[in-house]
Amino acid sequence: MTGVADELAAHSDRAAEAITADRSALDAWASGVEQEFLRRTPNSKAAFERSRGLIPGGVPGGLGFLSPYPVYFERAEGAYVWDADGNKYLDVMSGDWLLPLGHVHPEVFSATVKQLGAGTTFCSPHISLGYEMAAELNTRIPSLERIRFTASGTEATMTALRLARAFTGRGKIAKMRGGYHGTHDLSLIANGRFADPDLVPPGLIPGAEDAVVILPYNDPDAAEEIIVRHAKELAAVIVEPVLGGSGMVAATHDFLVRLRAVTQRHDIVLIFDEVVTFPVGPGGAQSWFGIQPDLTTLGKAIGGGLPLGAYGGRAEIMSLVDPVLDPATQMRHGTTLGGIPVTLAAGLAQLRALTPAVHEHLVSLGEQLRAGVFEIAAKRRVPLQVTGIAHFFGLHWTPEPVVDFDTASTSDRKITSLLTTTMYNQGILMFKSALGTVTAPMEESDIEMLLAALDRTLVRSGLANR
Repeated sequence: MTGVADELAAHSDRAAEAITADRSALDAWASGVEQEFLRRTPNSKAAFERSRGLIPGGVPGGLGFLSPYPVYFERAEGAYVWDADGNKYLDVMSGDWLLPLGHVHPEVFSATVKQLGAGTTFCSPHISLGYEMAAELNTRIPSLERIRFTASGTEATMTALRLARAFTGRGKIAKMRGGYHGTHDLSLIANGRFADPDLVPPGLIPGAEDAVVILPYNDPDAAEEIIVRHAKELAAVIVEPVLGGSGMVAATHDFLVRLRAVTQRHDIVLIFDEVVTFPVGPGGAQSWFGIQPDLTTLGKAIGGGLPLGAYGGRAEIMSLVDPVLDPATQMRHGTTLGGIPVTLAAGLAQLRALTPAVHEHLVSLGEQLRAGVFEIAAKRRVPLQVTGIAHFFGLHWTPEPVVDFDTASTSDRKITSLLTTTMYNQGILMFKSALGTVTAPMEESDIEMLLAALDRTLVRSGLANR
């Protein structure tokens, strides 16, 4: 990879100058891309116009919006989805990282339907599903000595941070610049989903900004110095082992080792947010990197396509939510839809089907995809970079090495947005942020098709040096 990286660096300035000098060609490409998108998706346009009068942006849950309008879908199977106009897409969005096994996996489908017939929820525990799911997670991730379930990853991270504050008696938390931990107040500060990480969004609880210490990602010396300076007031450090919202940027091993060491020295709770990264391997990212946090948050893939999250970790910390140990506990965690039987059934089936062989297949496809992008970037002499680990990837149009939020922000978002829309037009469903994931039903031929579409896009756009 070093030779490819050197070649990219050697040609990046020339490619950037060519792009700047030929903005008219870029504008012409953009117009053509949009016209093709409009031609392919008239039923989606009609659905958008019908929906937006009642639903902001026409997207019921807030995800899926793109300009000029979202694509609306009707069905899915395996690695593919079909939109309202009958267009077929290779799905590298995976329901926002939910479906490493692909859509309508037979074992997950069967378990879900079986539990639907027996009752979705009883507002009381199922005889076995909660225990079996917790046991499966504990086997995979030994740091999860005790586990509680939630209805979302946002709820999981929000509760884990409150638990850390209750356990330590300290009031502040530290998070990464560009870290994304859901949509609760503390996560929305220096959030990776915003183009401007210094933006403080409206509507936050007064004082929320003062309760957050911001750390630089992948800069162990600077991060350690800040943590030590604030140690007496820090309850927790929360980190994604791979920055998802900032572009699938993996942490270095040294960075995570240093976080673990400094938090242990100062009795600060280290939280790994594995809502996205859990399926990188049988034991999640913490097994991948060989580092054990105090608390872990989970979501997305553990639900088998249904809404399920979890938080857990050291027994002494989790004891604060145990009503057996303290019937009057003020660290109460109650959630109506967290860990209901039907979501546990779907999630348990998905976890059991995520065998070591499946993980190996996912990693192999991910490596094939990332290597292919590097080769295309070198061949076409463009400043296209790819990040990620295992089966995750992110595309960035920048000559800068992407190691954190700030370097990811140097990517030309207009170009990556056009790239992904062009991929839509060629039957590949990608996040507009140019992120994606492979899934288990895919084969090497699917990755080859995606790479060919990307290469074709670069040539047709005029971005590439042919």
